[in-house]
Amino acid sequence: MAAVNGKPASAYSISNPFRTKILAGEICPVMSVKLVANNEIAMACKMAGIYGMFIDMEHSTLDLRDVSQLILACNYVGVSPIVRVPSKSHWHISKAFDAGAAAVVVPHVESVEEVRGLVRAAKFAPLGVRGCVNGQPIFNFQTVPTKIQNEILNRETMLIPMIETPGAVDLVDEILAIDGVDGILIGSNDLTTDMGIPGQYDDEAYQAAVTKIVLAGKKAGKPIGIGGIGPRTDLLEKWFAMGASWSLSGQDLGTLQAGMKKIGENYRAISERVQKTKNEQNGN
Repeated sequence: MAAVNGKPASAYSISNPFRTKILAGEICPVMSVKLVANNEIAMACKMAGIYGMFIDMEHSTLDLRDVSQLILACNYVGVSPIVRVPSKSHWHISKAFDAGAAAVVVPHVESVEEVRGLVRAAKFAPLGVRGCVNGQPIFNFQTVPTKIQNEILNRETMLIPMIETPGAVDLVDEILAIDGVDGILIGSNDLTTDMGIPGQYDDEAYQAAVTKIVLAGKKAGKPIGIGGIGPRTDLLEKWFAMGASWSLSGQDLGTLQAGMKKIGENYRAISERVQKTKNEQNGN
């Protein structure tokens, strides 16, 4: 395309470090945010070396206003905002992208036709029917020629369906083959629950399902993420070695609680030592 407003098409770009890293074969941790609505959490992720923030609208009380501000903070500090929308509704998907999401994760996908519908909502023509609007937050509110904007966003923002049932596992190759699907996230807790083995991550059936998805992603050349087992780094490392590239590695509330628990344990230990010393001094 010829220069527009004095700029060549190559002058327009978005920042999506999460996508850049996983497509380059790097392993990427992702921080889940369900509780903290303050923008400081984005910089905290950046300073911790975490370049993807999973903003969870499915399992939280965060509303679109909260989410939009977290997205802006992520984009300005250089962390990819990954939004899990609360449903498969087209307006949830398009609003998250219009708010500036670098990736949208859609839960509870059950059929190939459902996934095709998600692509229609998430992508501009010719892939989909997403409505066009300029001044996109992910472009830092620049005015970008529509053709250039749509091409970049179709290519560099990500639609990621979740596989959370055995039926969806069976469809993984067909789902990954759909143009406009940019990867898959495995929902381990819902998957094991639907399999009748809730939380049993060492079960052979669960592990076989995850392995099948990871290898399908490697074959299709599309990144696979694993959710729900952040503390099980032994399992994650196994699947990373097979070709998975990211995981939901921790969440704001759990991280805060772990830190607070450690403080409590430290002070209880100090108290016990001090009391022991006092007892010895008093001859008790």
